Amino acid sequence: MNGVLAAGLTAVLSVMVTMNGLGTALWSGLVPLFLLALTTVIAAGMGRRVISGMALDVTEYEASIAGVTLGLGVIALGMFAFGACGFFRPWVAPLLLGGMWIYGWRQAREGLKSAASALRLAVARPWLFIAIAGPLMLALWACFTPPHQYDSLVYHVALPQEYLRAGRLYAPGGIVFAHFPQNGEMLFTFALSLGSDLLAQMIVWLGTALTVGWLLTFGRRLTPAAPWAALLIATHTAVLLLSSTTYVEPLVMLWITACWLCFEISEAPKSRGLLLLSAVFAGLALGAKYYAGLPAAILALRLVWRGRFKDALIFSVVAGGVFAPWLIKNWICVGNPVFPFLYRIFPARDIGWTTELASGYFAILTEYGHSNGWVRDFLSLPVLLFHNPLRFGGGMDVLGDLGWDLTLWLWAAGIIVAWRRRVLRGVAAFSVLYFLGWFSTGVVLRFLTALAPAMALVAASGVADWREKAGVGARLLGAGAAGLMIASHLFLWMYCHAVLGSPASLLALEDRRTFLSRRLDYYPCAAAANELPADANILVVGEQRGYYIPRAHRSSTVHGPNLYIRRANEAASAADLGRALRADGFTHFLIVPREAARLGESLGTLTSTGDNNWKGLEAALAPSYRGPACSLISLEAP
Repeated sequence: MNGVLAAGLTAVLSVMVTMNGLGTALWSGLVPLFLLALTTVIAAGMGRRVISGMALDVTEYEASIAGVTLGLGVIALGMFAFGACGFFRPWVAPLLLGGMWIYGWRQAREGLKSAASALRLAVARPWLFIAIAGPLMLALWACFTPPHQYDSLVYHVALPQEYLRAGRLYAPGGIVFAHFPQNGEMLFTFALSLGSDLLAQMIVWLGTALTVGWLLTFGRRLTPAAPWAALLIATHTAVLLLSSTTYVEPLVMLWITACWLCFEISEAPKSRGLLLLSAVFAGLALGAKYYAGLPAAILALRLVWRGRFKDALIFSVVAGGVFAPWLIKNWICVGNPVFPFLYRIFPARDIGWTTELASGYFAILTEYGHSNGWVRDFLSLPVLLFHNPLRFGGGMDVLGDLGWDLTLWLWAAGIIVAWRRRVLRGVAAFSVLYFLGWFSTGVVLRFLTALAPAMALVAASGVADWREKAGVGARLLGAGAAGLMIASHLFLWMYCHAVLGSPASLLALEDRRTFLSRRLDYYPCAAAANELPADANILVVGEQRGYYIPRAHRSSTVHGPNLYIRRANEAASAADLGRALRADGFTHFLIVPREAARLGESLGTLTSTGDNNWKGLEAALAPSYRGPACSLISLEAP
């Protein structure tokens, strides 16, 4: 008893010392961390109860990992249902969590017990546990930095913010991404409704942590080397970088990993329940990113290849049914269920999405395409990936470019080994077909992260086979080389955060406002908009990233016609332009000159009259706030 008391007092002292030394840096993330833990427990209970009703042959650890993964899907679809019915209110997230808790509270307790048992097992291999958990904890800490990545502020969290402002699921003007599948954004809507964009980033981190959990549990059924596959994912630079953002790739990675692992395990012996669960996860992944259709199609065709036509039909119907809400929503809103694809067959209505704009959008997606031809670029791929990974993603897409070398090298070497083993042959074939599909589209490495766990599992099995045959010297050399590459991956992770300026925020050297003002030209004006009346409506000129603007607004876009361009070009004078904007309901406009110049003609082209109208209007009106690189101006005459 004295030992327990001493340990307890030491624990209390450690918490006090930590909060005294690091409290300022950690305080902003403590409430989101609590909400993350609460959501995880409730999701586990909900998912575990569903899984227990399916009578699947799974262990307690597997049930907990699969339960949380399924529970996140329930939250996403539940938020969609509330939004479609116009019930995005402050009580939505607590009500959803409360209902899930009532349904699964008994299983939630069992999930907590299995987590405690898993932690005790991890202590049996402490160095491997530290090597996997350490980088994941660093990535979780990085979630304490406010969202600032480009696509995050354009739509990943900007759309949920608009949905909550309107109280319903709808299509804000100028954001074509509102018509993409959004299971990830529904989780972000859930987080924002609880008052925290840091929680949104932590949910993405949870996707990565759960993916590692799938490899450590279900992955062991396929190969005892699965923990080493988990290590490859936990130290993969691209995965770690994306895990601290509100980009949805880690969530897609989670649901696709759950899909193919359930599928592989359902094969021997045949398990209809696991196949159904695999299909559900395929549908959830499709509801987050269209490219998840590729692995779903591969698995369905595999069933057809084996003559299991009924199972293939069941798999396709269930996956399609889970994905269907987004198809129906798009059909109703824009007349194209798979927007922006098939735009010639299903022309989008009411959003100004012309054939030219659609062609331009897909041209951007394929800007890293195969200029030298498919075969030549494929043969030179190893050199490109090693020497110039930015060839497959620049700008903020660089987050997905780094740390692929070790996984790709070991995966290529492990394919032959995996192919010789019946239990891993399906994973090897799946990874090759997915990789070829990804490469054929000519898109960015960030979109390949969903395949990384499958590649890592194949790679780990190959390493395990080699290790059994290698001598001591070869083992030591191989381990040293792999360790050096892993260390370089973690260094790259730290380097990228240093470039982005994250350490200043994480170490409380800068507060949230200072950090965001340094990162975003428009942020000082966005913060000043807090002082505007609640019914203010802001037209944003030259800036797409509208998330931090706290009032109703319309951002600029490179994917559609911009209202401010059209109004300026049509107006006869600056005064006429002001009257037209007021008639549109705008009370203010926010100009970001540097970003407008960077985006250039992709925003549209002002005629000489339009340019003079804007300059004249800006000169005639008094600014509500003028920042270092932005201006917030009232449309009311002084």
